[in-house]
Amino acid sequence: MATTPLPQNLQPRDLIASYQQILDALSKAYWEASDLPSKDLIYGVQQSISDIITTLTTAQVETLTRQFIALKPKIDATNAALAKIKDQVNQITKNIGTASTLVAGIAKILSLFP
Repeated sequence: MATTPLPQNLQPRDLIASYQQILDALSKAYWEASDLPSKDLIYGVQQSISDIITTLTTAQVETLTRQFIALKPKIDATNAALAKIKDQVNQITKNIGTASTLVAGIAKILSLFP
């Protein structure tokens, strides 16, 4: 069975903090979104991020790699959806502060997975 190693620059606390930051920004963006498709996209990503945070938070240090490998497909799918939100942020929210927070947070998360 092939395993996916943790990226060298990935620290669990950084990953959790990054996802939490973007989850907080997405919560604000959800209420600022002007259309239902944007709200649906944000809500789906929020749910995935919540699952990722919960799983990583409860993982023991010795099982982190195994947890990460199991979570990697969900992380990849969530990161793809985050990239879509980043590309569409100007359509999702007109609040420059929220847009800036989203773009910065998403960029930070995506940089953890080169």
